[in-house]
Amino acid sequence: MILSGNFENQRRFFDLFSKSYHLMEFFTFGLANRTRKRFLRVLNPSNDGIVCDLMCGNGNNIGILKKDFRCKRIIGVDVSEGMIRVARNRFGEEDVFYFTENALSSSVPSDHCDFVSCSFGLKTLQPEQRVLLISEVYRILKPSGTFVFMELSKPSGFVSVFWKFYFSFFLPLMARLFSYPFVKRKYLADSISDFGSIFSEETLYRSVFPKSRFFRWYGGIVTGVSGMKS
Repeated sequence: MILSGNFENQRRFFDLFSKSYHLMEFFTFGLANRTRKRFLRVLNPSNDGIVCDLMCGNGNNIGILKKDFRCKRIIGVDVSEGMIRVARNRFGEEDVFYFTENALSSSVPSDHCDFVSCSFGLKTLQPEQRVLLISEVYRILKPSGTFVFMELSKPSGFVSVFWKFYFSFFLPLMARLFSYPFVKRKYLADSISDFGSIFSEETLYRSVFPKSRFFRWYGGIVTGVSGMKS
């Protein structure tokens, strides 16, 4: 994976991608947004708590946190200036603070956040960088603060037939038709295959958050983990 682990390449790629990221909702027939809502219900943030969305992209989670959960103190962190610009244009700066930074070493203060979320960004990181991300989450969470991660994953069994068709054929076809950089040349399929599943790093999560809870949705197409800082 040419992007995995290289933050400068990621920044350039997602700056380019930022103006067309909204098309992913169209290509997923609305399922991506419904999955984000389901994912944030696992976190279940209070409206008066501080929520930090790491690798926030164009702010899809921020919009849900504001509208569905009425959160009044939200932090969005992303390495891409383009993505942050789109998020700011979509949701403004009232009750939201934006940081154009590497999520692995942000300037968010220690013991500052009640809730931390991160969705669909883990696959762009190398394993050693995911270790740093988990440590960063622990650092910025308050004691008894909670987090939730989710990521696209590669399923097994019958569901893998659908997965292969959608990620290896349908999305690349849409990329050619719409000149959509994120999914052309099977980038997304390859990055998911390289990542595998959040379950493959269960030992790592439990070493930092011993009571981590794992979930698998849509036959394993999405996997996730949630936990609390002790």
